[in-house]
Amino acid sequence: MKELLLLIIDKVVAVIPGVLLRLFYSPRKVANEILIELRGEMPINPSLNSSVPHIDIYIEITNLSNLNLILDRILIDLWFGQPVLNGAILKRHVIPSRSSGIQVFFRTDLTTKQIEQIHPYTTGSPPSGSISLTTNAYFNTRIGVLEVEKRFERRKV
Repeated sequence: MKELLLLIIDKVVAVIPGVLLRLFYSPRKVANEILIELRGEMPINPSLNSSVPHIDIYIEITNLSNLNLILDRILIDLWFGQPVLNGAILKRHVIPSRSSGIQVFFRTDLTTKQIEQIHPYTTGSPPSGSISLTTNAYFNTRIGVLEVEKRFERRKV
């Protein structure tokens, strides 16, 4: 019965113009139904000793709304006690309604100064500062562009 109701809602949402959809789905409500989380146990993974030092960030997106989304971009601001890097994920991803586990990946090479700042956080006793990751994700929908900001704090990698 629940599946039938969801199917009917999907069909109705597909034919209603975006202007009318805004009456039923406010942008704020839909934005609150988009969850952005870090994936797994090591979502921020620096590889400082590789031939080309880099850092990987793994993000998972869940869409609890009844609207299909297109991830347009994610802006990333990463601190290891102080600002270390700014980056962007510019690859577009289609995120179906009521879907979970959409994986988004970011990788960037590191400079010598960035390595020096990150290295203490990879040891057994990290400094007193924290690791902070802020993501600003922008989604295209039938009701307009939505922005979802999420901030993560960690003590070590």
